[in-house]
Amino acid sequence: MKLEKASGIAVCFLPVVLCVGMVSAAEPEKTGSGEPFDMQEVVVTATAIERKVTDITSAVSVIDSAEIEKSNANYVMDVIGYLPSVYIRRDAIYGRQDIEIRGLGSNLRRIQTLIDGRPEKMSLFGCTVAQTLPLANVERIEVIRGPESVLYGTDAMGGVVNIITRRLLDPGYESSVVLSYGSYETLHGVLRHGGHIGAFDYYITYDRKETDGYRDNSAYNADFLSLRTGYELNDVWRLEFSAQYFDDTARDPGPENAPYTNNDEMAYVRYSWDADLIGKWDNSKFLITIYHNEGEHEFNMPSIDDYWHSKDRTLGVLTYYARDIYEQGNTKDTLTAGYEFKHQWAEPQDDWTTWAQANMPARFMDFGPYERNNHDIFAFNEFTKSRWIQTLGLRGHWDDHAEAWEALPQIGLLCHATEATTARAKIAKGFRQPRFSELHLFPAHNENLNPEEVWSYEVALTHILAPGLSAFVNPFYMNVENFIETVPNDAPPPMTINQNSGEFIIQGIEVGLEVQPVDDLNITVHYTYTDIEDGPADNPNIHREGKPEHVVNAVLGYRIGSIAVSLEGEYVAGLYDSDLLAGGDILKVDDFVVFGLKGTYRAGRNIEVFAGIENLLDENYEQIPGYPMPGTTVSMGVKAQI
Repeated sequence: MKLEKASGIAVCFLPVVLCVGMVSAAEPEKTGSGEPFDMQEVVVTATAIERKVTDITSAVSVIDSAEIEKSNANYVMDVIGYLPSVYIRRDAIYGRQDIEIRGLGSNLRRIQTLIDGRPEKMSLFGCTVAQTLPLANVERIEVIRGPESVLYGTDAMGGVVNIITRRLLDPGYESSVVLSYGSYETLHGVLRHGGHIGAFDYYITYDRKETDGYRDNSAYNADFLSLRTGYELNDVWRLEFSAQYFDDTARDPGPENAPYTNNDEMAYVRYSWDADLIGKWDNSKFLITIYHNEGEHEFNMPSIDDYWHSKDRTLGVLTYYARDIYEQGNTKDTLTAGYEFKHQWAEPQDDWTTWAQANMPARFMDFGPYERNNHDIFAFNEFTKSRWIQTLGLRGHWDDHAEAWEALPQIGLLCHATEATTARAKIAKGFRQPRFSELHLFPAHNENLNPEEVWSYEVALTHILAPGLSAFVNPFYMNVENFIETVPNDAPPPMTINQNSGEFIIQGIEVGLEVQPVDDLNITVHYTYTDIEDGPADNPNIHREGKPEHVVNAVLGYRIGSIAVSLEGEYVAGLYDSDLLAGGDILKVDDFVVFGLKGTYRAGRNIEVFAGIENLLDENYEQIPGYPMPGTTVSMGVKAQI
């Protein structure tokens, strides 16, 4: 399938955008909050030194605290799902979510996830447990679309999600509580408290979720705690310490036509911390951070005779120095150089290995423990000359499994052609190292796997047509190589084996329009077309699991006095996913359209009442075959500043 074979939606949508103007993907897209469109937001993920989002050569989106508060959402993934090329896959009210960015994700294995710059990954499988990312402590979310391995190393193939947590900047104290109740006995509570006393500041949050679920045996509960502290040593140096803890239990109801009826459940415990020393001068910045991420996962699935229990941890050190090495007139050159060390460890627990030896072909398995050390060095240069910005970066990665260097270059160019028009181009290489589970665990493991690689090419144009009217277009082309897939074994046993694929192409286009005809009305529309090349004849959809071909997101936000209302819609077509009832075959999912309606009423200076209706039209749809999504659900609650 080629790019020009987009559906009628693309054919109708593209001429509108191309006629009104071309726009870059470095725009700070909004999600319909009703706030003015601000092209001067600051982003920190794409470079070490803070830069305006309009000056970044990567495709960057920023969601600020005002939008997060107005969304009344539960998770980080809920609020980024309306961005271009971002698709969120769910199978329940609360619990695990999957994310794809430009057709690469796979439970966040191919997307780098950061909390204040700290990698948030499970070392055994290389995934991020998405439900460990609630919004209770989040100040801002920054999303890079496309490979960014030059600064963030392994996993940054599809993009980067960086979560910036809250801290109290002004002297004093702040406390708040959020309580909500909804369909299926769904409860959600958040407590927050922060303080800033002299040189010391802190912020503490607690988040509790629970629901009976909308299907039998689909109950869920979770607890989340977070802490962020900081101390200003002087005008230059700052010390920070952050930590979080997460614990949840989710019942799995199974496919609708073959439900699980034996209290099948999955339990996650994860905790992480980091300690940072930060120095900032007028023209430079220094950072050294030590971070730790650890977890324990235990699944008990008697309905399908399955069981799992493992522990994993990651310990890392990251340091970099960024400096404006030249500045005169409208010319400036900024250089960033750094080093990162990462030690990864994981081990299936004895109760699982005993079970596996009795129930699986254990002779094909390595039960661990597994360890690996990564060493990365990187340099990134940004040169600005009047309206032109040019970036050039290179990262070298070495680990004691591959015992070879991986070179990860990136080059970008941006031109502010006029005050209203910006052009941008970027070439980048991303990679992902094979994880312990793929190399050593389960019968299909293969210790000779090579790292996955992607070369990405994109161009973008941005144009502000008039006050309150802007649009963008961003085509992209990615050549993916060594994609790790589980395929039939040509020389069994075992019957299947992990193998690196040949090359295949992902290409697509992101377009969007934002209209703000009056101050209190904001309309945002995004369309993404993603074309993924077919796999081999015996499994043509193998590259497409969880990746839709067409996605249209639209958000209308309106405010009148103390009342704010938003109407959100999502259209998904050309989605393929695994069907458990068809033996795990990757089959097409029916197209669907869903709408949500949210409203907020400010009852006083410190009190806000909110309500929401999800799946407003009671659409009968699935994202994962066999797991129907909830029908119309209603929730309401209150936010109070204490």
